[in-house]
Amino acid sequence: MTPRRRRDLVRSFVLTQGRARPTRNTHVLDVITMVTTVPGSSVAGLLPEQLAVVELCRGGYLSVIEVAGHLGQPLTITRIVLGDLLDSGHVVTRTARTADAQSPESGDAAAPTTAHILEKLLHGLQAL
Repeated sequence: MTPRRRRDLVRSFVLTQGRARPTRNTHVLDVITMVTTVPGSSVAGLLPEQLAVVELCRGGYLSVIEVAGHLGQPLTITRIVLGDLLDSGHVVTRTARTADAQSPESGDAAAPTTAHILEKLLHGLQAL
């Protein structure tokens, strides 16, 4: 293992406080779940990555996968950081809905297909 790789592993361990899972269920933090900062929340005592998430989401909603891309962290680490911020009341989530599920013409709001979700994620990642 190279010294850089070892430092990255230690850094991830510190970011998550040794946890491998978020405190909340992972379905709450799906890759397309939208996250935004709670206005007026105090940033005192936050870790640098937590502060970065609060600053990123201050302008509006970002998906969990977009937050991970901006942080340069794996999705698992990002979910743990977001879970901590949810627990502390710094961010709130909203389930992303596709235009198909929201349109009245679609009848019953069926779940979007996996291919459709992946296509939207790809477009979002390419926009970064």
